[in-house]
Amino acid sequence: MKQRIDTLDFLRGFALLGIIFANITPIILPSSLQSDYFWSQILNYAVHERFFIIFSFLFGIGFYIFMTRAVNRGDKSTALFIKRLIVLSIFGLIHQFFQLGEALLPYAIFGFILIPFYRFKPKINFMITVILLILAVILGGSYFMILPMFLLGLCMGQWGVFENITAHQKAFRIVQISSLCLLPTVLFIQYFLMEENGQIDLAGAISAPFVSAFYVTTLTLLLRHNRLQKLLTPLKYVGRMALTNYLVQTALILTASSLFDLKGHVHQTTLMNIAFIILIIQMIYSTIWFQYFKIGPMEFIWKIATYGKLPERYKTNTNHSKLLQ
Repeated sequence: MKQRIDTLDFLRGFALLGIIFANITPIILPSSLQSDYFWSQILNYAVHERFFIIFSFLFGIGFYIFMTRAVNRGDKSTALFIKRLIVLSIFGLIHQFFQLGEALLPYAIFGFILIPFYRFKPKINFMITVILLILAVILGGSYFMILPMFLLGLCMGQWGVFENITAHQKAFRIVQISSLCLLPTVLFIQYFLMEENGQIDLAGAISAPFVSAFYVTTLTLLLRHNRLQKLLTPLKYVGRMALTNYLVQTALILTASSLFDLKGHVHQTTLMNIAFIILIIQMIYSTIWFQYFKIGPMEFIWKIATYGKLPERYKTNTNHSKLLQ
């Protein structure tokens, strides 16, 4: 449990790739978006809700890792995690001023509900997850998906799925193939509900878990190939400072909107191109950052605020350029 699990960083980076495409339009809020049929379909069926679900799932795994490491160190795990959530909620409250509907504040709120589940057995957590997922689909809306995805991530952490992917490779393959086979059906249901009945939230809630499962299992299995893993290394660095990059995405989108006066008269294709450029920028600076540091700037602040002091291993490092190591 002491080493980072690289696959989780890759998945966090991958989730951020999708999140920016989902967020750029509501952040800029053009009064009359000039939509593009191609991009509208891509966003509806491949992006919206999918990456938010992945990010929520990864938060649940991160919760398990944080709590387990704190317990192993002999720390007061629950108290530390509560402080961690309080800091996250502060980040979220500030971020709300710039992006309505941002994820950090809801994550902090649902994070408090997640705490007692750490002591439950994984089978119990999994059964609760299934029940909550069904309810979330019925109720519709992305916020209802947060807690069941948190719990699913917790279950995966309890079962050690991402700590030993080789041992669980067959299970990953089964989920991948099963979700792929179900995609035509759930996407047709989404199309029918959206186009015929206008039930957008319900449509997304039904299809998103299957698409997200296919994304996660496929990327995880692809990363078993060393050449592909090396090729995608910038994605891992983006994911290693996911909090920083999530906030920076908002800052860069707002900067682009202000510089080019995008509100009210921008084509959807232009927004997608801006998102691509921001992602390239993030991959470049994230890669450079980790040549010198071992933790992102916002993650560093989060760590200090959580523990109430600078950890000892930082104090002993006198090299200023390595302060965040």
